[in-house]
Amino acid sequence: MAPKTQDSIRMEAIEWHIRLRDGGDDAWDRFAEWLAENPLHAEAYDAIERMDHAIEPLLGDVVFHEAANDSDELATRPLRSKRRWVLGGGIMAAAVVSAFVLAPSMLSSRYDVTTGPGERRVVTLDPATQVVLNGSTRMTFDRENPRFAAMDEGEALFRIRHDGARPFVLEVGDNRVEDAGTVFNVVRVPSQVRVAVAEGKVIYNPHRDRIMLDPGQILVDESGADRVRVTQVPPETVGAWEKGQLSYYQAPMSQVAADIARNLGMHVTVPPALADRAFSGSIALRGKGPDEIRRLELALNVHLVPDGDGWTMKPVDGAGR
Repeated sequence: MAPKTQDSIRMEAIEWHIRLRDGGDDAWDRFAEWLAENPLHAEAYDAIERMDHAIEPLLGDVVFHEAANDSDELATRPLRSKRRWVLGGGIMAAAVVSAFVLAPSMLSSRYDVTTGPGERRVVTLDPATQVVLNGSTRMTFDRENPRFAAMDEGEALFRIRHDGARPFVLEVGDNRVEDAGTVFNVVRVPSQVRVAVAEGKVIYNPHRDRIMLDPGQILVDESGADRVRVTQVPPETVGAWEKGQLSYYQAPMSQVAADIARNLGMHVTVPPALADRAFSGSIALRGKGPDEIRRLELALNVHLVPDGDGWTMKPVDGAGR
């Protein structure tokens, strides 16, 4: 049997997309078999799902041809409309097919990856380029451009292959981090962007601020601040959360609490009396059972009080003042 063409796979994908809207268990079983036949099937189906908004107005009038008794004869099965158009013939069918055949020029090759609180995911962009997403993180990648990523929120550790001709670009809101082969960590929260470098070099906003960061440097860009801050950190602590270790020097307790929440998946509320209190030291994250909560209390010199589905920090007598 001759290999399927890209267009034939696209045709099958759009048929499955429409069929599964009203399909029963049998349709889903056959769909699973179709996906297993060829890795390109899943890619094509994902693409047509992203095109759903473009073809939605056309779906109500589509009728399928189904193979009957293993012959080349085709039976017509209506989808859900009183008017019947045959997929593969007629103006309506042509419109549906065109919507997907032209998809490469209409579809974005970008895709999102999201982690929940306490969850981690690894995205491999090429054999030597890897992004590790921490909990509560949302990022965008590009199937056609492994030298691009964008961060909407959260934290990620980047291990990037050197390519002098094509530097890796990370978009963080209106900011841009450009890399020429390095290991670095980025945090984005509503009021702040932090970039720390473990190896190599990155450039922060190369077309605007052009701030060069070397190993052991961390940049903090606060919303509303006149300028960014660059300070020193031990290079080995950059991205150490991947191994369950958090290290700080004069970091506000609000940042520490946010990092604990992101890594452990536990909500931590910090009252104003503690939010700006500076903390220096290292914390080993091993879980969130009673013993670990007590250990965090001792390390941070706070009380952690159960509060609904999370915890609230309370100052120990005399602490935080």
